[in-house]
Amino acid sequence: MHLVLNTLFYELLQVALDTRTELSRIPSAEEWKALYEEAKRQSVLGVCLLALQKEGGEWAVRYQVPINLKLLWIGKTEKIADRNRKLNLQCHQLSQKLIDSQRWCCILKGQAMAMLYPNPLWRQSGDIDIWVDGDRDELVNMVRRVTGRRDKVTYPHVDFHVFEDTPVELHFKPTWLFNPYYNHRLQKWIDSHHDIQTNTPFPIATTEFNVLYILLHIFRHIFDEGIGMRQIVDYYYVLKEAQGQIKPDLSYFGIERFTSGLMWVLQTTCNMPETWMIAKPDQRVGEWLLREIMLAGNFGHYDLRNQDIRHNTTWSKLFFRMRLSLRRVFLFPGEALCEMPWRIVHYFWRTIKFGRIEH
Repeated sequence: MHLVLNTLFYELLQVALDTRTELSRIPSAEEWKALYEEAKRQSVLGVCLLALQKEGGEWAVRYQVPINLKLLWIGKTEKIADRNRKLNLQCHQLSQKLIDSQRWCCILKGQAMAMLYPNPLWRQSGDIDIWVDGDRDELVNMVRRVTGRRDKVTYPHVDFHVFEDTPVELHFKPTWLFNPYYNHRLQKWIDSHHDIQTNTPFPIATTEFNVLYILLHIFRHIFDEGIGMRQIVDYYYVLKEAQGQIKPDLSYFGIERFTSGLMWVLQTTCNMPETWMIAKPDQRVGEWLLREIMLAGNFGHYDLRNQDIRHNTTWSKLFFRMRLSLRRVFLFPGEALCEMPWRIVHYFWRTIKFGRIEH
């Protein structure tokens, strides 16, 4: 998008989030179409519809949203809501099955994040991530016994093919860092933070856990396909819930610089209050991060730099990630320099330990 349209998009997002009330000007019909497309690219269609519905719909009339576009926007959001209803039911069914078999579990990210939104059904959903406490080998054997499949196993999770229409990742570890020194610290922290919220349709993590976990999830994807505005809005609502009362020791995990950049992005795009921030905003890192977000869209699906790698071989993907890492080395050297050794070791470890993938 053009810089002027980017600014309008951020303003629209801020109206939806209740951090401003008006746009700086009335967009043209073509600009409204471009704003719709950007909301779609960033997987925040439902979030932005909150703006159009303000004042009983009069806000959209005042800002001359084309009626056909608004109807399309509402229709797409209803489909998002239908998908969320299905995923919520599946999250409940899956977690209840595990609880009934005496296993501790917790729904991570997507459907758990939706509960923080003013309209949970309007957050665009993805797959299901569930964290299950237990030994990795034993959990992999359980998954293979239940599904009759030998799906992909990685360091943090195994694919759990229990629903035909919804991918599920069963996590042994919620997240990780490539740098072994900081990852050791992170895993110790995770092991001591198993508190969950149970006054919800399915168990979810606490706000204290999510302040660090969702931050690291965003950081992780900077070294993978990329991130989009949906993840930024997720973290906005996490920090809104925390209200500045929870501030993790960022230096302990080596993520101070990234966090400072993310605070600048949240300030610029969401107009987030400084009192909610967990680090001082860094414009230099933030501008780089925001360029990546606007270029790549949700999880990098619109990033032309990624197109050649999506259906390529394991080793060509590895070289692609090496080039990607080199682009990040000046901003995040500790993590970027450890990525390739980690990925190479991880590839041989999972191939030898868990065998080839049959599905």
